[in-house]
Amino acid sequence: MVATDSLLMALSNLDALPGQETQVQRALQETIEGPNRKDTFGNVYFGDLEAKKKKVALYAHMDEVGFFVHRITEDGFVYFYPIGGWWGHVVLGQQVRATCRKNGAVLEGVVGTLPKASHNMNDVVSISEMYIDFGVHSKAELEAAGLQIGDMILPNTQAKKSFNQEKVIGKALDNRVACTIMAQVKNRVQTKKIELIGVATVQEEAGTRGSKVAASQVDGDVNIVIDVANGKDTPKAAEVPNRIQGDGPGLVLADKTALGNLKLLDYCREIAEKKNIPWQYDLLGGGGTDAGSVQLFAGKPTLVVCIPVRYCHSWNSIVKISDIEATIELLSAVVRSFDEGGIDFEQF
Repeated sequence: MVATDSLLMALSNLDALPGQETQVQRALQETIEGPNRKDTFGNVYFGDLEAKKKKVALYAHMDEVGFFVHRITEDGFVYFYPIGGWWGHVVLGQQVRATCRKNGAVLEGVVGTLPKASHNMNDVVSISEMYIDFGVHSKAELEAAGLQIGDMILPNTQAKKSFNQEKVIGKALDNRVACTIMAQVKNRVQTKKIELIGVATVQEEAGTRGSKVAASQVDGDVNIVIDVANGKDTPKAAEVPNRIQGDGPGLVLADKTALGNLKLLDYCREIAEKKNIPWQYDLLGGGGTDAGSVQLFAGKPTLVVCIPVRYCHSWNSIVKISDIEATIELLSAVVRSFDEGGIDFEQF
């Protein structure tokens, strides 16, 4: 069995812009044991969707925020379009890599912008003014290498552990952390009375699009959406520190798209306390998740479980390995409880 930190770093190093998730799709299909199938939209399902047993679904989105090639100038500079939430301050001057869908070539470059006399040094430069310099002299040179309009561009980083070995630093932890958790739970937990379905969704960062398709395919009796959010335990991040690294997964009361099922939340909390697994309450007031699509399909019990990650939607994020392991332990215990206890799902 692959170690959790090793799996996360391997997934972090893959590139998966919304709508171009092939690398992560393949990696999860190779990692997660048992049958799987991919739908025409790109979602991948791990488990038997036709099972007559009650279904417990674990959702994790494969895509990440990034950019695509929007325009190539005749002298070889590339303007790009953001997908997902980006703040200009974290983009300027960074190294990127573009993946050419035509031939699979990976081109490395640097984000730059022409300085303007009107720029106030305290202003955030608009991404629309930035370009990527691939070190070439012409559009023809880039096209000969395989670059096309629409090709994905992502941070050129490699995941690593912190010097104390307690955390992983890398890109796309939103939401490769959840992919890692879903994969580990699927591989570690064997069920008899229920069917455990792992759902790897696409295009979450482009409006939770994949889950709108997946929800009807799965029709889970209980749905747990695994996601991450910015830790608020760094200097000046919040008046009251919350979503604290090391305090375990957050059981989410609500996000902008869904209200958590409180009976299901309490059930998970009771198991965490019984098993001495750290946990914390959470509230995602600033963003939505796949839970909105899933919950509104048939109104089945749905809960978001959130892992604290520092500096989401940037070149490098940080997650604590113990929080990931605690989430795997908690979700495994919850699924086993459903399977062994003959749970009446109507109680939720």
